[in-house]
Amino acid sequence: MGKRQNRVLLKIIIVVPYMLVLYIFQSMVFPYLKIAGVSPLLLPLAVAGAALFNGRVAGGVIGIFAGVLCDLSFNHSTIVFTVFLAVAGVLLGAVCDSVLVKGFPSYLLCCICLLFLCGFVQMFPLVFLHGVPVLPLMGVVLRQTLYSIFFTIPIYYMARFVSRVI
Repeated sequence: MGKRQNRVLLKIIIVVPYMLVLYIFQSMVFPYLKIAGVSPLLLPLAVAGAALFNGRVAGGVIGIFAGVLCDLSFNHSTIVFTVFLAVAGVLLGAVCDSVLVKGFPSYLLCCICLLFLCGFVQMFPLVFLHGVPVLPLMGVVLRQTLYSIFFTIPIYYMARFVSRVI
């Protein structure tokens, strides 16, 4: 194997367990530890970290992987989060490459924006297909975002570690 193939293999060996650990916490641990009726979203935080530290290509690839895992954890048969997190990873990566500094304040800003957008993606079918009022759903999105923000610090350090290794 060449150096390039070894590097790609190393990236896969590091990123896959990192994402699977976040998936396990998001889908199997935190649904039992709800605060104010909501569970945190962890996988979008990893997409924001990949986009910030590694750019748009890594943000898009991690976004696809995280989106598939999010769709699995929400028990949906759709690919809404797969597409959304892939596009979000590419766009965040482009913004981070050109505008933002690679640091915690930029990561926190990206996470807040991405979490709010994830909340809107989750509430979209409820509003437009089932006629649920928007105001109570906005409260749920806000609570979910605030709960998820608690995990930005450990995931920031994990994302920074992963980006330095790869």
